[in-house]
Amino acid sequence: MGIIIDYSPLPGLEKTGVLAPMIPVTFKHGRYEFSTIALVDSGAEAGIISTVIADKLNIKWRKIPAKSGFSIGSNFLFHPVNITSTIFDHNFTLKINVVEGIFAFKCILGRRDLFKRAKICFEGYKNQFEVIFRELN
Repeated sequence: MGIIIDYSPLPGLEKTGVLAPMIPVTFKHGRYEFSTIALVDSGAEAGIISTVIADKLNIKWRKIPAKSGFSIGSNFLFHPVNITSTIFDHNFTLKINVVEGIFAFKCILGRRDLFKRAKICFEGYKNQFEVIFRELN
């Protein structure tokens, strides 16, 4: 049995009434911790966090060589980093990208991170989704 989560308003767009699959996540880096809400995006190859979140976690992202990525709207610069995450009492390390120039508290989890650790069943007609975590050794 999985965890059923109702879709939530997109942060910053609450007045539009647009709902999306959002999940609470806590990131840990060394002794620093930051909790936020992440968009669960089946179209995203990898997870991302904003530089603001990275700064709150004391990640020295400016010292990590930048790489170039692309999305449907434009190109962007990112800095890959490994951080620990907790989602509903499930702890694991993620390779996540600190992306320059996105909204302050933006966080997206995609196919290479959350989807490798859990089965995600979207039920858009119900405005909810289910997360079933795999047991990893």
